[in-house]
Amino acid sequence: MIQRINEIIAGQSNGTIDAENIYVIDYKNINGGEVEILENQPEHDCVHLTNEKKVNVHYVAFKENALKVKTPEGQVKQCECVLFPTSLNADDWVLFIETKYTSNLKTALDEKVDYPNTMIAQIISTVSYFRDNGILPPDKKVFAIVSFPKLIEAFSEAFFTRSNLTREEISIRHKILLSPTNEGIIKSQTRIKI
Repeated sequence: MIQRINEIIAGQSNGTIDAENIYVIDYKNINGGEVEILENQPEHDCVHLTNEKKVNVHYVAFKENALKVKTPEGQVKQCECVLFPTSLNADDWVLFIETKYTSNLKTALDEKVDYPNTMIAQIISTVSYFRDNGILPPDKKVFAIVSFPKLIEAFSEAFFTRSNLTREEISIRHKILLSPTNEGIIKSQTRIKI
């Protein structure tokens, strides 16, 4: 999988990490930087993955407009990154992450801003790109986190009240198990809890 990603997606940075804690942060709106995957907690809010068993994980952080296609737009709406075990077995989990750095629930769920539908669309289009380009098998179920890292208050239940698709519809139509959360737990190479 990582070899195919490297062949197809030029605008990305990747590596491996096996730390007990994995932090995913998008520095774009913080300091103009890029998406980073870290083993030490950054000063800013981020997505936190607990990895107590120290599963060795590949990560691919996408640069701006990294997923190119032959359409008038020339690019796919994309999420921040994808992570998956380095074992690269067919039954290993694959996790896509999208973040939005708003600091209050009202803005996060504002119909005019439409973050929930935008975030879901970014996850779906990234996963579709991976399937269309032979990076992922067409029928593989994948996981996705849609995150508001700056929100301390719970947003999981309210998220789908503003979405055009339900969690079940996303799972059935797109084979994506999506959760609005700021954290997850890597249980093993084949199990992840979000």
